[in-house]
Amino acid sequence: MKRLLKKLPLLIGTIIILVLVISGLIGCSGGTATGPAALTVIKDNQTKTFTITQIEALSAITGKTGDITSSGTIEGPYDYKGAALIDILKAVGGITASNAVRISAKDGYSMTMSYKQVAEGGEFPTYDSTTGKEVTPADKITVFIAYEQDGKPIGEDIGPLRLGIMAPGQVTDGHWWVKWAQKIEVITVQQSWTISLQGALTQSLDKATFEAGAAPGCHGKTWTDAQGHVWLGIPLWYLVGNVDDASGNMSYNDALADQGYEVHVANSNGDMVMFTSQEVKRNDNIIVAYEIDGQPLPSTQWPLALVGSAVDQQHQIGMISKIKLVFPSSTMTTATTNK
Repeated sequence: MKRLLKKLPLLIGTIIILVLVISGLIGCSGGTATGPAALTVIKDNQTKTFTITQIEALSAITGKTGDITSSGTIEGPYDYKGAALIDILKAVGGITASNAVRISAKDGYSMTMSYKQVAEGGEFPTYDSTTGKEVTPADKITVFIAYEQDGKPIGEDIGPLRLGIMAPGQVTDGHWWVKWAQKIEVITVQQSWTISLQGALTQSLDKATFEAGAAPGCHGKTWTDAQGHVWLGIPLWYLVGNVDDASGNMSYNDALADQGYEVHVANSNGDMVMFTSQEVKRNDNIIVAYEIDGQPLPSTQWPLALVGSAVDQQHQIGMISKIKLVFPSSTMTTATTNK
């Protein structure tokens, strides 16, 4: 009996250790990290990583929705399941009206959303899922990170995580739907802007649409200047293609460029640079840039600057606000006819 009493503390200690180990292993199931990190959320000096399991443990948002491409092709609606972006952001303290949110994909594509979009579901045009015509939102809109589509995990072709806009029964613009979403950054609000494109049509191109077009894999092009600075933007000819004829399909009209017209690039100071349509035609070395070295342009050039190896230094103007096509009378008739 004495020997048993002497060994009892050791036995109890062993049992306690075993209980702690087992409870630690069991504790892996209730939303703690299992599997590799799939999403990183950053705000100031805070960083939080999520696995798919942890995102699935958050309150789920479900519904039938989809997107519409710039050419009018409707994707869906599909049955989506995911977590509201505003809930995911709570892990780093949430956001305020002085913040914006940048969502980035593994292929380099990124999209920045305002506080009103993320917190209130505002500022998203919605479209009928059958006709593609713009309509009034039928229900509350929510920005979310999707992990299921039609009851199955989102495939590696667009996932495993995808940013989506839950507009129940309706669809929203495709450039907001970030495939392969893997990083979310809470940033300071940047002032919005628009550029006027004038030709056979007139169009206002906003900051979000421009950034989407300048993303890798879309129309984005870079140019490195003599000082080693890297500029990012869209070749001028792509922007011209938005308004060079009345078709409205945003495709570049080579035949009109061959006939000849002028492209005027003007800024808010009244400066203007002129190119012929032949100089601009499919020329990736005349770039309208919105970033330098990964940052917005400085105030002396913001929001857009004309750069590139085909633009001499004296014509590299900043603060661009308007691009205008000037057609001779012989070309105007063709441009304004919907071919």
